[in-house]
Amino acid sequence: MKQLWTFAIFAVFLYSCEDLQDNNPALQGIKNGNELWKATFFSSDIDYGGFLIEGRNSFETVQLVTSNDTQGTFNLGGESASVAIFKDANGVVYSTANAPDPSLSLYPTDGQIIVEDVVNSDPKTLIGTFWFHAYTADGLNYFNFSEGVFYNVPLLGGLVVIDNGSICLQATQQVAIAFLAFNAADSTSPEYPDICLAYKNALTAQINACGDSSGNLQALVDSLGDCL
Repeated sequence: MKQLWTFAIFAVFLYSCEDLQDNNPALQGIKNGNELWKATFFSSDIDYGGFLIEGRNSFETVQLVTSNDTQGTFNLGGESASVAIFKDANGVVYSTANAPDPSLSLYPTDGQIIVEDVVNSDPKTLIGTFWFHAYTADGLNYFNFSEGVFYNVPLLGGLVVIDNGSICLQATQQVAIAFLAFNAADSTSPEYPDICLAYKNALTAQINACGDSSGNLQALVDSLGDCL
């Protein structure tokens, strides 16, 4: 199955890219419906407990952030902890974490990041596809990316999420969701340790994303102990 997927991804690149050579890292897609966009730099990292995949050229950057570091499909928009970000040549940031202004009747913020394979090479590399609709923070400006593909993007580390404000928002939302489950859990039930640990991990992710100058979040983490 892995070989079939690798062949399929490579076939997509042969169709849409010129001069692509076997196994060369790449990240590309269709920008705003009609422009082929290619990255000249590609890297990935594990951040906030998930993959951070980045492609950029001389002027623009695409970042894909997943909620965990495993293969799978990650839906974007709404309360999703996964997010796609585009920074244009003027420094304007578009994100699937931003909602469109109610006055607009275009597309909602949505999309998908599909991590199809984590290749166990040295370094590890990521293969998958993506598409998304995103907005600026005020919800008034729209951007879309379709037919996106990342192929053999190396897991090198050292990346920083562009739009940390959105990541903080997503982390805060995940804490709220985890707290609801934790608050409803019976401490004597077999499921309690896993529910407690999920809440603890969400709090830790919020600290990493948002900071914790008051120490209140860390105090909550400490109060949970070993979740046993």
